[in-house]
Amino acid sequence: MDTFTTLWNRLQSRCPAAGPALSQQLIQDSFNQLAERRQWSWLMKPGAFFPANLYQTGTVDVTPGLFTVSGTGTAWTVAMVGIQIRIGGIGSSYPTYTITQVLSPTSLVMDQPWTGPTLTGQQYQIFQCYFNVPSDFNYFYSLINPTNNYRLWTNCTEADFDRCDAQRANSGPSFGAAFYGYTATYLGTIDPVLQVRGSGAVPVSTTGSGYSFPANGTFTVEITTSGASGAATFQWKFGSGAYTTAVTTDVNPIDLAYGVQVYFPVGTYVIGDTFIINVTAGVLSGVPRYELWPRPIATPYVYPFLYVARHDDLSDTNPVLPEFIARRGDVVLEMALACCARFPGTDHDHPNIYYDLSLADRHQIAADKMVNELETQDDNVGMKNLTWANSMEYAPSPWLDGSYLQSHAWPYAGW
Repeated sequence: MDTFTTLWNRLQSRCPAAGPALSQQLIQDSFNQLAERRQWSWLMKPGAFFPANLYQTGTVDVTPGLFTVSGTGTAWTVAMVGIQIRIGGIGSSYPTYTITQVLSPTSLVMDQPWTGPTLTGQQYQIFQCYFNVPSDFNYFYSLINPTNNYRLWTNCTEADFDRCDAQRANSGPSFGAAFYGYTATYLGTIDPVLQVRGSGAVPVSTTGSGYSFPANGTFTVEITTSGASGAATFQWKFGSGAYTTAVTTDVNPIDLAYGVQVYFPVGTYVIGDTFIINVTAGVLSGVPRYELWPRPIATPYVYPFLYVARHDDLSDTNPVLPEFIARRGDVVLEMALACCARFPGTDHDHPNIYYDLSLADRHQIAADKMVNELETQDDNVGMKNLTWANSMEYAPSPWLDGSYLQSHAWPYAGW
């Protein structure tokens, strides 16, 4: 059973001129080429989408340009982070937003600012229509609805959904999944405290997790009672919001909001002294996410799927090869030796004695033969690349049944 370590050491022993670094790189590259060559059985993995339950208790208030939503009679929880909210509910003329934070049972933050008019006492729905895939996801092999006994379409686009249902007014069992974008992690930066009024001691800004609000902003901190750290008090606000009630200073970090903290070192703080902390939003792209359509909000559904995973990169800290390949590590070695035989050396003073283009061809022929043998073995394990002649392009399904085709005169060859 070969590992990354044994393979690159075997390569270096055959071709000393390659050295450890190049030997490791060639083994990594050869394994990557092999892993990406086909839909290997050892790359197949299961997963499932579990839509969140529909929640629509209470009403909401929203203001143009703001990311925050205020609720009345709501009981929002952190379990709602990452799922969707639609003001006015399904079929409304307003966009669907993703919840990035739940600040309290009556306050949450969306991933984009509200673009509609000012609304108060408005109905809403919290549900899930965008679903994250596993971190090693490459592409779907099959996605099914076992409740209604059919396979979902996975070769759809957002444009297809827009053409069928731009308003996203349909809900119920989903028929298709389309790539929507990538998940976002909000990890912005926090500037040092800047004193804008007074001459007393200055607090220090810090964070335990990074700035998590999706837009730039400014925190304002004002001393409300003079004294030493632990005795003086302060109030704070974010942006144009209202000041909080008085908070006692402390030499340990005090949470403000959105991951921002402040602490007050030993010193004397003077009433009226004012400080600002500028914060800059930062967004990191995560895993792909897919929209299911129609939106599965009426009944709890489960959508199991099989997917082809991306292989793990080899390294000294992750040296284990997939068992299917580890038993035939000579395949990777032959591919790497073919590369070594094409490497003339770093310069004239350091030639590669293994350099021989005819030898490279022999290694490549041997590697191709071994790969073909591996592919045959893999087909014996699990047949996947199988097509049927004269298959029905529009086989009956919940989406494209006879009545649908009769009522739509244009061909829908892309589905």
